[in-house]
Amino acid sequence: MRTRIVLLVYLLATFVAGCAHEVERPAASASAQTPAPDAAGDVSNATTSPEPDGDAHLEPGAMGALTDMGDYLRSLPKFEVRADTSTDVVLDNGQNASYLHRTVLDVQRPNRARAEVMGSRKPRGIAYDGRDFVIFNEGEGYYSRNPAPPTLDGLVRELATVYNIEMPLVDLFYWGNGKVDELVLTSAQDLGLEKIDARWCAHYAYQQRGVDWELWLERGARPLPCRMVITDTTQASHPRHTVTYHWDLHPAFKTSTFAYRPSPSSHAIELKPATDSPLQEVQ
Repeated sequence: MRTRIVLLVYLLATFVAGCAHEVERPAASASAQTPAPDAAGDVSNATTSPEPDGDAHLEPGAMGALTDMGDYLRSLPKFEVRADTSTDVVLDNGQNASYLHRTVLDVQRPNRARAEVMGSRKPRGIAYDGRDFVIFNEGEGYYSRNPAPPTLDGLVRELATVYNIEMPLVDLFYWGNGKVDELVLTSAQDLGLEKIDARWCAHYAYQQRGVDWELWLERGARPLPCRMVITDTTQASHPRHTVTYHWDLHPAFKTSTFAYRPSPSSHAIELKPATDSPLQEVQ
């Protein structure tokens, strides 16, 4: 994976809302809200998480579950996932306040994808049709259309390394793909089975510096994520991000699903490369 050590946190917490600084926008526009815990950023200075006592405690079953999940998700030719999220922000008085969103991700391999984040504001997200990718924010009335690589994998790489933007769920797909993500984990445990809605799901707990996270995976032949809870341990109030996933593995996509047609009131802007250090691939 890329060298950012928070593996799944930022990708599942927010998308596009955090990239407002990367595009040239009118000065009068308000910044897009980014209600994600600080764990989404660099946690190298985290001080409140306990240091591991000796070697990391990584249960093989808990680590294998991540690999199985990644392998299975990468095998899907197409899918739609709806993620209902509750994300804490820390108020000035130290209180946690939750913001609710729904993220919808449509994927048709090898070169179609659309992601939209919806909440109290109008949708924002990205559309990719194999030729162009469009980042849009309908609430603020802008979009940016750009030439795209010919594959979804290429788009993910370009967004990350050039623009410092990451697609949602990307680390879920690339876990167990010959990378070194497991090196940052200090704990991985199997907590048994629990029922989420009508699904029996295996419950796992993971820990890394600055972040505690729990993952529930559907039991059986489809190790799909059912639920995730992420706790930022770098802040005194320990804000949390909670996601519940709903999967459709046989969606009937229209051609228009992956196209973006701006409204007459929207205006095009330029997407510039990130000014801070882009994410780098592990060599």
